[in-house]
Amino acid sequence: MLTPLFLGAGILAVLILALSLVCEIIFQFFGRGAKQKLTVISDDEFKKELNIEGGERLLALLQNNGFNIPAACGGMATCGQCKVKLYTDVGLYTAVETPHFDMRSRENAKKFLEDGIGDGYERLACQVRVEKDVRLYLSKDALHVKKYTARAVKKIPITSDKMEIWLKPSKPVPYKPGQYIQLMLPEDFVEEHYKKYETHIKKACENLGKEFIPYKPGNTMYRGYSLASYEPDLLKLIVRLAPVDPSRSVDSGGAPCIGPSCVHHYIQEQSLWNFFLGEKIHFTGPYGHFSLKTEPHTAVFVAGGAGLAPILALLEQWFIEGRQEKAIFFLGERRLQDIPMMYLPKWLKWQMQNTNFKFIPVLSGAFRDDDPAMLNEIDKKCFLSLADEGKQLAKKQGYIDEQEQQWQGEKGFIGPLLNKYLTPDPNIVFYLCGPAPMTVTVIDAAANVLNLQKENALFDDFTGTLTPSVDILYQKLELKEKMFALNIPDAGKIIEKLTFTLVVQLLLRDKIEEGYTFIGKVRNILETSGQKDKDLVALLDSYKK
Repeated sequence: MLTPLFLGAGILAVLILALSLVCEIIFQFFGRGAKQKLTVISDDEFKKELNIEGGERLLALLQNNGFNIPAACGGMATCGQCKVKLYTDVGLYTAVETPHFDMRSRENAKKFLEDGIGDGYERLACQVRVEKDVRLYLSKDALHVKKYTARAVKKIPITSDKMEIWLKPSKPVPYKPGQYIQLMLPEDFVEEHYKKYETHIKKACENLGKEFIPYKPGNTMYRGYSLASYEPDLLKLIVRLAPVDPSRSVDSGGAPCIGPSCVHHYIQEQSLWNFFLGEKIHFTGPYGHFSLKTEPHTAVFVAGGAGLAPILALLEQWFIEGRQEKAIFFLGERRLQDIPMMYLPKWLKWQMQNTNFKFIPVLSGAFRDDDPAMLNEIDKKCFLSLADEGKQLAKKQGYIDEQEQQWQGEKGFIGPLLNKYLTPDPNIVFYLCGPAPMTVTVIDAAANVLNLQKENALFDDFTGTLTPSVDILYQKLELKEKMFALNIPDAGKIIEKLTFTLVVQLLLRDKIEEGYTFIGKVRNILETSGQKDKDLVALLDSYKK
C-alpha cells in the first residue's frame, strides 16, 4: 500500500524539479537584464571589474560583491550614507536624493554632467539603477570595511533611557576612535516593529512635517552606532530608547523609533541575547572619518543623548595621548538623571587634574516650564547612586548644592553659552555628536561668535541632511557680513529674524530645498533690490504666514 504513495511522491518531486529547471532556464535567457560591466577604482591603483546583471540597484550590486558601503536605511534614501563617486553619467539626483547634497556637490554634478568638467560626481548608490557600463571610485577606507560577528557580553543601564552594550567580536576590529559600525537587524523583528507601530509612526511623521517611509519586506535593515571604546577586541555602544515623536515619550505610550530604539529593544529584551551563549550579532565596519586632528588646536567636544559614544572615545584618546591643548567638553542633557553617573567621577577627576580641561554639563529641562535646577526624586536617586568621592567632587566643583537639592550648573542650551567659556580662535575645532537640532544650533552659534571655520566643524552625518544644513548656515554667515557692509537699517534685528526662519522653520524640519531657496531669495534682494531692508522684512513676513 505504501509503494504507490512513495512512487507518487517520487514522480511529484521529479516534476517539481523539472519545472524549477525550466523556470531557471527561462529566467536566465529572458528574465535577466543585459550583462553590464561595473568597474570599481580606488587608491594605490586598485581596480576590479565585475560582470553584473543590468537593471539592479548599485547599492545591492556593491554589497553583494563584497563592498560593504554604509546604508543604514535599507536603501530608502533617508540616511544619505551610501554616497559613491561616479565617473559615468547615470543621471542627476532623484527627488529623494537632492536634500542629501550640499551646494558644492550639486555644482560639481552639474559641471560634470552638462559640460564634462571635473573628476566625477556623487550619487546615492541606493538610487542608481545600473543599466549600462559604470565606473566608480571607492576610497581606500571603504575597501577595508568588513563583515563581522560578535556576541553581547555585557549590558549596563547607564540612565533611564540609555544602555551601554559590550560586544565581543569574533576577531579584532581595526577601528579608530570616533568611527562607527552598522548592526544588522533581523528582518522578522523589523517587520513586527512596523506592524505594531506603523500607524503611530505615520501620525508622528505628519505632525513633524516629515515623509513617512513604509517598511518594505526583503530590505536588510542596518543601524549605525558609534563606538564608545578604544580597544579593538572589545566594542562598546551606547544605545538610547528614543520616541518617534519627541513630545510623547515611550513610557507614556509614544511609539519608539525604528532606528536606535529598535536595536535597543532587540538587544535588551529578546531572550536570544544570552551573553556568551547568545545568538551572533552581525555587523559591518568600521566607517567614518570623525577623528581627532593631529595638529595642535583648541578642542571643543559637544555631545547629547546617545551622541555621547564617539565623544567618549575621542576624549579617551585625547588623555591617553597626553594632549596639553585647551579642551572643553559640553554635555547637553534634559535633567541630572540623564547624565550617566558611571562616567561622571572620571570627568570630574579629569577636570581636577588638568587645568586645560573643562567639563560643562548643560541641562535644558525635559519640557516647557520644567526647571532642571530643582532636583526631582529620580534626579536625587541617580545622584545618590554615586560613590561618596563622586558626590564630593560634584559639590566641590559647583554642580550640586551641599544639601543635594539643587542643580547649580549651567541650564538652557549650549549655543548661547559658547562666548561665556570661549573666545574667537583660528585654531578652534568642534567635535559634535547628538541630536540634529543641537548640532545645527551649536555650529551656527560657534560660526557667529567664535569664527569657527566650516572645515573645523566635525561630525558624522547620520541623518544625511546635516552636511547641507551646515553649508546653508555658512552661506547665511556670508550674507550677514554683506548686510552689515551695506549698512542696511536694523540689520541686527533682520539677521536675528532671518536666523530664526532659516534654522527653526526650515533646517530643523529637514526642509533643505526650502532652505536653499530662502538663502537664494535673500541673496537676490541684497544684489538687486533698491529697498533692501523693506524687501527683507517682507520676505521674512511671508514665511511667518
